[in-house]
Amino acid sequence: MSMNSHAKRVFAVIIVLLATLALGTWYASRPAGWTDPLSPDERRWISERGTVRVGATPSSKPLEFFDARGEYRGMVADYLHLLEERLHMRFTVVESKNLKELLDKAQSREVDMIPAFAANPASIDYMVFTRPYLELPTVILVNKSQKRFLTLDTMQDMDLALPKQYAVIDFVRRHHPDLHIQPVYNYLAALLHVSFDEIDATIISLPQASYYIEDKGITNLRVAGHTDFKIFNRIAVRADDRMLAQIIQKGLDTITPADRDRIFRRWVTLDQNYVSFFLQNKRFWYFVGAGAALLLMLFTGVIAWNRSLRRRVHERTRDLERELNARMRLMTAIEQTEDGIFILDTNGNMEYANPSFLRMSGYALDELVGRHCAIIRSDRQDAAFYRELWDGLKKGEVWRGHSTYRRKDGTLYEVDVTVSPIVDQDGRVTNYVEVTRDVTEQLRMEAQLRQRQKMEELGTLAGGIAHDFNNIIAAILGYAELALLRAEPGTRPHTNLEHIRTVARRAREMVNQILIFSRRREPERRRVELAPAVEEVLELLRSTLPATIAIESEIGARGRAVLADPTQIHQIVMNLGTNAGYAMRQSGGTLTVRLGEAQTTPDGPAAGQSFLQLTVEDTGVGIPEDILDRIFDPFFTTKPQGKGTGMGLSIVHGMVGSMGGTISVRSTPGSGTVFTVLLPETTAAPEAENGETAQAIAGRGHVLVVDDEPDMVNVLSQMLGELGYEVTGTSDSLDALRLFSQSPERFALVITDQTMPRMTGDRLAQELNAIRPATPIIVSTGFPDQLRHLAKDQHGIRAVLPKPYDMGTLSEAVRDALGGTTA
Repeated sequence: MSMNSHAKRVFAVIIVLLATLALGTWYASRPAGWTDPLSPDERRWISERGTVRVGATPSSKPLEFFDARGEYRGMVADYLHLLEERLHMRFTVVESKNLKELLDKAQSREVDMIPAFAANPASIDYMVFTRPYLELPTVILVNKSQKRFLTLDTMQDMDLALPKQYAVIDFVRRHHPDLHIQPVYNYLAALLHVSFDEIDATIISLPQASYYIEDKGITNLRVAGHTDFKIFNRIAVRADDRMLAQIIQKGLDTITPADRDRIFRRWVTLDQNYVSFFLQNKRFWYFVGAGAALLLMLFTGVIAWNRSLRRRVHERTRDLERELNARMRLMTAIEQTEDGIFILDTNGNMEYANPSFLRMSGYALDELVGRHCAIIRSDRQDAAFYRELWDGLKKGEVWRGHSTYRRKDGTLYEVDVTVSPIVDQDGRVTNYVEVTRDVTEQLRMEAQLRQRQKMEELGTLAGGIAHDFNNIIAAILGYAELALLRAEPGTRPHTNLEHIRTVARRAREMVNQILIFSRRREPERRRVELAPAVEEVLELLRSTLPATIAIESEIGARGRAVLADPTQIHQIVMNLGTNAGYAMRQSGGTLTVRLGEAQTTPDGPAAGQSFLQLTVEDTGVGIPEDILDRIFDPFFTTKPQGKGTGMGLSIVHGMVGSMGGTISVRSTPGSGTVFTVLLPETTAAPEAENGETAQAIAGRGHVLVVDDEPDMVNVLSQMLGELGYEVTGTSDSLDALRLFSQSPERFALVITDQTMPRMTGDRLAQELNAIRPATPIIVSTGFPDQLRHLAKDQHGIRAVLPKPYDMGTLSEAVRDALGGTTA
C-alpha cells in the first residue's frame, strides 16, 4: 500500500511540473507589450485602401479551404485572421481553381495578394514576396506493422508512394535516385496504399498527414522518421503594391512563436509527430537515460493503455474492412460499361444505379435510390413471373431472362436481364446486382428482318402466280380481240366481248400490282394529285359501305401531288376505308378521311422534304395492343375464315414503302383506329394524257413466234395473221432454234417468250443473233425488269413487250422492230 501511495504522489508531482513548465513557456512567448508596428503613413494607407483582395484555392487542406458553409478556413486563414486583428485590416477572399489561375488574376489586378504561395518565387517577376512565415516539415509515414525508424538513406529495399507532379517526387529523384518510387494520384491515395500495406511508406507534410488521418479515420499509420525536404509558404503581393507588401511583412513579424505553435497544433493532431525524430537524434538518448525512472513508474499504465489501443485499432480495422467490402461491391458495377447495372437490397429497394442505367431509364440517381424496383417494371409480366424470379433469388440462384421495363416518360423498352445475389462472408444474401442490356433496337431489327423474309417469300410465290396469270390473261385478251373482229358491233356477242376485254384489262392491272408487290416489276411512277384521287375513292366507298356508317372528309392540299402509280393510290385508300368499315360493321360509326400537308416528317434520308399526310380514322372496335405490331404481316388477319386473306394491309405497307413514304397506326380498343400515311410531295409538272388504246397497224413479213404456252402461240399467230403477217409458231425454244437455223433469211422477225424451259428468251436471242445478226427480235415477258440488264439492240433484241398486251400494242412493237416498214 505504501509503495502505491508513493507512486501516486510521484506521478502527481510530475504532472504538476509539466503543467507549470507548459504555462511558463506560454507566458514567456507572449509579447511583453503590444506596440503598433505601422507608421502613420501606413495606417493612413490602410484607411484609404479599405478591403484587400486575397486569392485562395479551395482544395489545399489543411493550409486553406472552404468548408461546407463556404467559410475560408485552414492554417493560412488563421494567419490572415491574426493580421486582421493586429493591423486592423479587412481581407476579402477570392476563390480560384489553382495557383495558375491565381497568378493570372494577380496580373489582371483581380487579387492583391496570394497568402499560400509555396512555389519558387524567383520565376515570377510581377510579384514580391514576404519572408517565409509557415514552414512545413515532412515525415515518413508507414504502416504500424513496420517497426523500424527510417531515413531516406535506409529505405533502398522499400517501395515509396509519392503523388505525381508534386515537388517531393522531384526532391527524392534528385537527392535519392536509388529509392524505388511508386507514383500515385494524390496524397490520399498514397496514405490508403500504405494503410492497406500495399506500399511500404510515403513522404508527406505533417499538417497534411494529420488532416487526412483524422478526417478519413486511418488509425494504423505512424511516423517512422523525418526528411530534409521542407515546404516554405510566403505571402505573394503584386509588385506594383509595395506599400501593401511592406505592411504585410511588418504584420507577420508581430506573430510570435507561441502564435505559430498554437496555429500549428490546432491543425496538426497527429500524436506521433516527433517520435521518430527524437529516436534518431543522439541527444534524445541522453534524455532517455534521465527519464528511465519515470518510465518505469508509468510502465503499468502504459501496458493498460496499449491493450486498450490495440482493441480500438482492431475494431477500427474491422470497420475499415467492411467499408472496403462495400466499396468493392460498388466497384464491380463498372460505371463505364454500356450495360445498365443497379444494386438492390434484400427487399428490392434500389441502393445504386450506374450512369448507363440512368440514361437507359431516364431517371436521376436520387429518384431511384431508396425506391422499390417496381418503379421501372412494366405490366407486360404478371405477378407469377416476378414471384418465380424472387423465389429463385432468395435461394441464392442466378436469374437470367428477358423483361420489359418502363422509362420515366412511360415508354417501354426491352432488356436482357441477369440478376445475381451478393453473399457476405457468412453466406447470407445481402444484396442483389442486376445487369440489364437494352435490346429494343436489336429486337426491332430482327422483326424487320423476319418481315422482310416473309415479304420475299410471299413475293416469290406471288411472282410465280402472276407469271401464270399473265399468260392466261394474255390469251383471254387476245381471243377476245380476235372475236371482236368477227362480231357485229351493237350485238350482244360484241357487247359481251367488250366486257371480257375490259375485265381482262382490269385483271392485267391486278397482276401488275402483284408483280409490283413481289418486286418483279417497278410501278409506273407519274405525277398524281392526291385530292381528286382520294375523293374518287370516297365516292366509291359511299356506295359500298352500309348506311350506318357516316363518311366525313377534310380534303386539303389541292393541286398538291405525289410521284406514284394511280392504281396504288386507289388501292391504299380503298383498303384502309374498307377495313375501317369492317371495324364499324356491327354498331356503325364515322369514317373520317383527312388530306393535308404533314406537320411532322419521317427521320432518315427524307428528313426535311415536304410530305402530304393522309389520315383514315374510324370509331370502330379498335385493335388490341398485343397484335398491333403484327397487322402489317402477310396473311395475318383477325377476320373469320373466308372474310379476309390477311394481305390487304401487307400490300398497302409495301406500296407506301415503295413510294418512299411511311404508314403508322395507333388504336385504342373500344374507341377506334387511326392510320396515318405520309407520302413525299413532288413538284414535277403535270404530264400530257396518253391515249387509251393503240390502233392496230397492218404489215407484211414472215414472223417466227416462240412461247411455251400453246394458247399464247395460237392467239399470237392469229393476231399477227389478222395484221397481214405470215406466221410460223412453236412452243419449244430448241425447235425454234432448229427452224431458224435451217432457213435464217426466211424470217423477217422473231417474237419469243422470256420464261421457257430448256432455253430462255434472251439466251435464244443470243443464239439466233449469232446465226443472222440482222434479224430483229422481240422478247415478250411478264417480268420486263428481268431484262433491264440488256443493252439496247443487244443480241438483236429490238424491244421488250410486257405481257399481257393487246393487238394495237403488238402491231406497234412489230412495226418498230422492223424499222417502221414491212418486210
